[in-house]
Amino acid sequence: MRYLDAGDVRAALPMDLAIDAMRTAFSDDRETPQRVLLGSSLFMPGRVGAHSGIKVVSTVPGNPAGIVVVFDGDGSPLGAVDGPTLTAIRTGAGCGLATDLLAAPAADTMAMLGSGAMAADQIAAVAAVRPIERVLIWSRSLSHAEALAARTAGGIAVEDADGAVGDADIVTTATPATSPLFDPDALGRGTHVNAIGAFTPEMCELPAATVRAAFVVVDDIDAAVVEAGDLIQAGVTPAATVADLLAGRSLAPAPGETTVFKSVGISSQDVAAAVAALRRAEELGLGLVV
Repeated sequence: MRYLDAGDVRAALPMDLAIDAMRTAFSDDRETPQRVLLGSSLFMPGRVGAHSGIKVVSTVPGNPAGIVVVFDGDGSPLGAVDGPTLTAIRTGAGCGLATDLLAAPAADTMAMLGSGAMAADQIAAVAAVRPIERVLIWSRSLSHAEALAARTAGGIAVEDADGAVGDADIVTTATPATSPLFDPDALGRGTHVNAIGAFTPEMCELPAATVRAAFVVVDDIDAAVVEAGDLIQAGVTPAATVADLLAGRSLAPAPGETTVFKSVGISSQDVAAAVAALRRAEELGLGLVV
């Protein structure tokens, strides 16, 4: 059994490989039971193809601890990986896949609203699937936006979220907001939006008018119904899931239509990403084998 710490996960799971793993994660051959809170830990079991697994993460504020363990088809443990690092990469990769499916092929300007732990992987994921030249970074803390911009190719820190959104072809939001981050009139028609915050009914990043006018895609209908504050507050039912788009079960958005990918994260993403990381780690000789 192989264990990958945070550095090993980064080395073994580049963004292009992680995005490929998301195509497996959103296949029809998967199971994603609802997560369960036990004590101070959240337990998220899942299955993709022959592999099953579970992610266990701390819910204690300021303690981003966790682990993902995956198993082969016969129940033998395949390995374990650092949970927070895998989560950041696979969350970005899920949005990368959605962006590849929904955003204009020539989109070259991204607005990143939020500069926290998820932001860098979100930027990397979009840049992996589109020819991004500028990344307009907004945060409630300008110094945080400037710090992220300094280590981002094409990164520009901005003070006005509306202006950033108006100039962008792709917008990603990753904040703990409880009210919309921008005015709905600021968003240009045909913009693609990835929203990964607002994971409780009380939270909200997107204006209700934006959500109601958009072609909305989610990672999981059942999870979105109870967790996706942006959709719950807007009273919107998703048009499709990522799996529907991949399988051709959904009509594509109309040309020039605004699209929204609302992500709450599902366990099959963790399983698929962990398996990909462990396989690559074995090839590279990374990690601790026990």
